[in-house]
Amino acid sequence: MKTLKLLLTSLFFLTITVGIMAQDKTTDYFVSDWNVLLKATPSGDAEMVMHLERVDGKLAGEMRAEGIDPSKFTQITEEENKITVYYTTMGYDISITFEKEDENKLKGSLMGMFDATGERIIE
Repeated sequence: MKTLKLLLTSLFFLTITVGIMAQDKTTDYFVSDWNVLLKATPSGDAEMVMHLERVDGKLAGEMRAEGIDPSKFTQITEEENKITVYYTTMGYDISITFEKEDENKLKGSLMGMFDATGERIIE
């Protein structure tokens, strides 16, 4: 009887551990640095780096572009395979929506008008 209790208890904790580990992998997909390309904007194509990290369980980060001070995200909405980042740069409120394309690529749009792509920076 004691062996059965020990076996069931071990199985219970194993199930919980596997569940937690699987959950962490899906929620942290976006946590990384991403090379972002905004295509065909009025100023031409724009390249920047999107930095995302998890702080106190929530996504936070900033958009970095050469020659411009980094813009911290004012809001990030997160779904299972989709995020929208909001920030202000050069006096404009910007939003970019990204969807997971594969393990290292994103696709989306800037303000719903211009195509955006992202590729994970792997060091």
